[in-house]
Amino acid sequence: MNINNKKLEICFAIHIDYNYTDILSGNDYEEIYKHLFANLYATPNIPFSLVLNGCFFDWAQQEKSPFLDVISEMVARKQIEILGNAYYEPFISTIPSSDLTSQIEYMTDAIRKHFKKHKRPRGLYLPYFAWNPSSIHILKKSGIEYCLLDTRYFDKAGLESLSPVCMEDSGKTIFGVPATCEFENMDASPRAFYDILRTYTSKNTENTVVFFLSPETATQLLEKTEENMSWMEEFFELSNSEESFVSVHNSSNFLKPQTIYQKGFLDSNGVFANQTINSSVKQLLVRKKHIYGMYAKMNYVHTIVKQIRGDKSRRKTAFLDLWHAEQGVLFNLDSKYEKYNRKLRQICYRNLLLAENQSRIPGDFVNSLSTLDFDLDGLTEYISQTNNINMYVHSLGAKVFELDVFNDYRNYADIASDDTGLFIDHLITADKLEAIKEGDFSSATSQAVFSNNLYQNLKINKFDLIMKTDSSFRTYNQALSLKKHYSFTPKGCSVQYIVKNASDFNLSAYFMVEIDIALAFENKNEANFVVFSNEKKLEASFDNNQFEALSWAQFSEPRGKSLFTIESNEPTNLIILPIYEQSPDAENPIVGVRSLFYWKIDIEPKRDSEKMLFFNIEPQKPKKRRK
Repeated sequence: MNINNKKLEICFAIHIDYNYTDILSGNDYEEIYKHLFANLYATPNIPFSLVLNGCFFDWAQQEKSPFLDVISEMVARKQIEILGNAYYEPFISTIPSSDLTSQIEYMTDAIRKHFKKHKRPRGLYLPYFAWNPSSIHILKKSGIEYCLLDTRYFDKAGLESLSPVCMEDSGKTIFGVPATCEFENMDASPRAFYDILRTYTSKNTENTVVFFLSPETATQLLEKTEENMSWMEEFFELSNSEESFVSVHNSSNFLKPQTIYQKGFLDSNGVFANQTINSSVKQLLVRKKHIYGMYAKMNYVHTIVKQIRGDKSRRKTAFLDLWHAEQGVLFNLDSKYEKYNRKLRQICYRNLLLAENQSRIPGDFVNSLSTLDFDLDGLTEYISQTNNINMYVHSLGAKVFELDVFNDYRNYADIASDDTGLFIDHLITADKLEAIKEGDFSSATSQAVFSNNLYQNLKINKFDLIMKTDSSFRTYNQALSLKKHYSFTPKGCSVQYIVKNASDFNLSAYFMVEIDIALAFENKNEANFVVFSNEKKLEASFDNNQFEALSWAQFSEPRGKSLFTIESNEPTNLIILPIYEQSPDAENPIVGVRSLFYWKIDIEPKRDSEKMLFFNIEPQKPKKRRK
């Protein structure tokens, strides 16, 4: 075979993307990998490039899998090339540069530890081809010489789509190598695929492209019988013929020394659901408020973990937990695993809280109430932190938008909706209250009186936060104000409300406090709560959901670890509603409980009315199983 006559150099690559979705789906990926590596091992003459991630390494070591040994043998005989990767496959534009550098180095160490004869990887795989040109100098610092990028990025930039491009940022250069998942699930015959490749060739330049195959497809293409060669062997035979225009290599052989390649600039981009987004991944995060909240939490936890000093073991553990949370798949931006949305977010928050908890050194940590632009929106948020609970209060609506419980490492305010939270304030008329009782909550509260207001901070100290807003009620703009006093405790908080009628007319309405808790149930019948109403302890559910003269209510999940108790300083009324997952494919459609505590208020001009709620969280004792 005369390589100099070849006009198209290709590489077959496989992404071993074992991750949390595989665990949640219960797919037997061990069996898939078993067949894949067996077939690869049986065809030593066909080169392949592999992309491994940290979850695969962790799983293989924990299960004492022989896969790493098999890969090591294929590396030793120069059949397999391992591409570089950030260990837990984050989006490179969404994590701090120090985390990106550390994760690339951690992967490099893992590759060199398990595959002794493998050199330091020069190429880098990007999950979802999520590219950001501002990361070039960081990647170069990590020893990366080229990245695999979707061929469509080259077309968009007006470049040769099948020729490497030399890119620059801050005086550092890196190469982009064309790649595609177009044939990830290929079903064409070897000859048909060979003919298709003719369309990839150019008369003027040599062409280069990496074809990604799914593990399942690669397994099928490598499968052979006693009578027949495998698909891959047939194709390799075609490419090795004298008249062939194709040669098959590892991607590291694409970039030739002393060769001038095209220069260009590729904008930020990514590929989700096989479509280029033509923007930065961060732009997708901003569009989904609950996802952007995860991103903000990641940045916050990185800041506090970085401050751990003295205890190297604690610091390393904290960073590993943080890196787990940075995985791109947890954001589910391609909506491929919509039914697992809630569980993926729970996994992210669990790892973030595990990392944050490492920073809380016993004896040094003290309860506090501080200010910070936590969610990166230009406004001040208020962060209450105790040993077991975080409560974050937003200036918009003065609501609790994050509720972290370290007893089970969950954010109980994490509900995929923009209009949820704890201690959301409403003022409604009698007809709106009746609509809510019928289940029509959204339209009944659409004309917000307090919940969309920016609250002014009147006072803040170690445990107390007092906020106030002015507003108007009804079409004739009846002036009123609401003062809200949070007092934070190790078990939760109390909230005092003072509603003032600033107008010259009597105010007659219903004051309602909304408390949304992210409790999930497989069905409505599984939700059973306890209330104390009319001097009686009663069971509540989504069907038996309206109570008067209520003293307290308790909410929990059947298998949950936390018990939520809400009390009032005077008899109140309660409506309980389910909150449904926005995705129609959700595994468990009910993702939260909306509890609405309300009072009838009649306030004379220039007078006020006080209401108060106490919110406590305690560990839930395991329920005895029925025999």
